[in-house]
Amino acid sequence: MKNGQYSSGIKTAAMVLQMVFLIVVIVFFSLIVNLFGRSMLSFRDIGNNSFFDSYYYVEKMGEELKELTSYLQLQMGMRIREEDKDLYKKYKLEFDDGDSNFYYWFSHGEKVYTNMGEHIKEDEALKRAKKFGSYLYYDDDTISFQGNIKQADKRTEMDMLRLFRNGSNGGGLVVAVDTALEKKDAIADAANVYDTYFPWVKSGLLIAIFSLLCFLICMIYITLATGRGNEDDKIRLHRIDYFPTEILLLAFIAFVGALIAFCARLGRQSWNVSSSLILTGTLVFLTDTVLLTLYLSFVRKIKADIFISCSITAHVFHILKEGMRTQRILNRAVISFVGIAVLGLLFAWQAFANQHMWAIAGLFCVYIYLAAHFLQQAVQRKKILNGIIQISSGNLDYKFHDAEFTGDYRELAEKINTIGEGLYNAVEENVKNERLKTELITNVSHDIKTPLTSIINYINLIKLEKIQNEKLENYVDILEKKSLRLKQLMEDLVEVSKITSGNITLDMQPINMVELIYQTGGEFNEIFENIGLTIVTRLPKEPVMIIADGNRIWRVVQNLYSNVAKYAMKDTRVYVELKVNEDTAKFSIKDISAQEIHKSAQDLSERFVRGDESRGTEGNGLGLSIARNLTSLMGGTFEITLDGDLFTASITFPLCK
Repeated sequence: MKNGQYSSGIKTAAMVLQMVFLIVVIVFFSLIVNLFGRSMLSFRDIGNNSFFDSYYYVEKMGEELKELTSYLQLQMGMRIREEDKDLYKKYKLEFDDGDSNFYYWFSHGEKVYTNMGEHIKEDEALKRAKKFGSYLYYDDDTISFQGNIKQADKRTEMDMLRLFRNGSNGGGLVVAVDTALEKKDAIADAANVYDTYFPWVKSGLLIAIFSLLCFLICMIYITLATGRGNEDDKIRLHRIDYFPTEILLLAFIAFVGALIAFCARLGRQSWNVSSSLILTGTLVFLTDTVLLTLYLSFVRKIKADIFISCSITAHVFHILKEGMRTQRILNRAVISFVGIAVLGLLFAWQAFANQHMWAIAGLFCVYIYLAAHFLQQAVQRKKILNGIIQISSGNLDYKFHDAEFTGDYRELAEKINTIGEGLYNAVEENVKNERLKTELITNVSHDIKTPLTSIINYINLIKLEKIQNEKLENYVDILEKKSLRLKQLMEDLVEVSKITSGNITLDMQPINMVELIYQTGGEFNEIFENIGLTIVTRLPKEPVMIIADGNRIWRVVQNLYSNVAKYAMKDTRVYVELKVNEDTAKFSIKDISAQEIHKSAQDLSERFVRGDESRGTEGNGLGLSIARNLTSLMGGTFEITLDGDLFTASITFPLCK
């Protein structure tokens, strides 16, 4: 599968669709279960389209027959018992006095019971029953059945025969239902429910099959896509994926168990079909949200190969494995644990079973020992931690006192002392080397400065003479430039050595940065014009006062301008800007580099970093380093940013209050 198909939009759409398809499938399944559970649907009804041809109609007819049988038996009794009067009134209202689509005619000897009309004969009752549309007829004389109810079975016939079990003298039973259902009764209600839900069975079956296939396709896609993105093949984990695997599994099992218990509890209550379907859809939505989240977390864990490693079991095995490597510690821990556990159980059994005071005292001593042991361990850990913090913060002279520690903590303290000594010696050696380097630079600079001064003086004397040879005059100019460059290099080296050794005194005073920038820019105007650089200045009109050393801050700004003059591309613009915030002033100078910059911003402010690149220019690789160090000494911040060939150097100082 291509990475372009792993976009978050497609994955979200797939998750929404799978939820919709799952709800359709489960709701349809719930509908089928409800219809079967209420005897509203039978496999024999799949090919039927009419309520009166359905098994559900036969069920309702059977219920009516049972109630009719009870009603007729009450009427045939010589006397109605007191406890049966309410039932008799109910049946009488249902079959005789109320509006009913159910009609009956029953003869018992000479007595006739019917709701089709008075003085009606058996043949007439049968004719009327046939006109109503749906009927059953039993003739006790010929012991025969007839009717037009398709799904009628032996159970229906047995319901009709119940009236003739006590040895009636002939007779018959006619029952009929007016298929027009003009009156509102139980059969009409059943027909309405059937006509509402049964049409969904056939079409819903096709929709459910289609939805099930689409659900499986969506789940396959989500399983493949989860954790992946369009950029690369790296598996992207979510926050939930970092939870231990066992916790997620327990959450999965607990949720499923709670869901089953909740559904079982709901199943014991009476719900109509509509409410049942709505409740099912809601439960499916909530369940799918939770279970899909857990499932996809498991999938991402497996893809990232952390399903086992990110688990409590793996962590425990890792601890045991590490313990096996340090066998002495493991043996000590096991022996201590077993010994304390045995003593604790022994004392506890004696204390609570036999109520021995010595056992209670022993148990108390075990607890006191454990408390003291853990307290001692905690104190030693705290001391070790404090010592490490001291050493890491630069206090390399810090030492642990071995007498304050026991066991492994004493060994740890000794090793940390050794590390501290090693760091101290390394720092001392480094400081010594830096001091020797600084002294060497200073001595060499002084040794070179004297002959260099003589060379410069002699060059000046030669230039005072009228040189007729043009080539010789050119040589003298070259000597002058190189000697002045060497002089500048010596001065820079001396400056660097002073800064590095800390042998520098600062005279911090209020400095007007706007005035300083204008003065420095004026000094470089002619130089910039000669190489085609245009200065774009953006400075505040009012003075901006900072606290700095006047000579040093001028040197910093001069070095930044000088860096532009040496390395900026000709015939370009240079932007000089001073921004004032609430508490600080930030000076920045931007230019386009004449050569491609291969170094990082951090490297450019190091000493001699220009290397071979500066040999073709007037630079020596010290200007930015001096500017950075002087800025730091005066309490400011120095920053270099690169954007392609766009070079920006910035210094920030607190405002004078």
